Amino acid sequence: MSYEILEHPADEKFHAKGDTLEKAFSEATKAFAEIVGASNGRYTHKIEIESETHETLLYDFLDRLIFLQDTKNVAVTEATKIEIAELKPGYRLKAEIKTEKVLPGSDFLDIKAPTYNEMKAEYTDAWTLEAVLDV
Repeated sequence: MSYEILEHPADEKFHAKGDTLEKAFSEATKAFAEIVGASNGRYTHKIEIESETHETLLYDFLDRLIFLQDTKNVAVTEATKIEIAELKPGYRLKAEIKTEKVLPGSDFLDIKAPTYNEMKAEYTDAWTLEAVLDV
């Protein structure tokens, strides 16, 4: 549906919305990519995570995106084929993450970590995800 980069005094914050939890995570990835400054991913990486709550799923997902960038020398551009399944207990997320290669002289923002500060994962009329990223 949509995402928005929000004002934050020290770090980066985003708000993402989607009719489904999968769409909200897709929009959160687009917000992440805008914060990093990446677009036009040509490479695909598969990820899978399991977490106990929606908030920890969001935290772990963002943490995995940062880990992917740091270990593969890439910048995340979008998430495709997101599947979220309910487990007993918790949730499993599978996704394909599109990236672009970080070349010498690239001007991507380095994200250090997600934080639980101001984190939100809730459903009212649509799924809403919010997170602060430590830069």
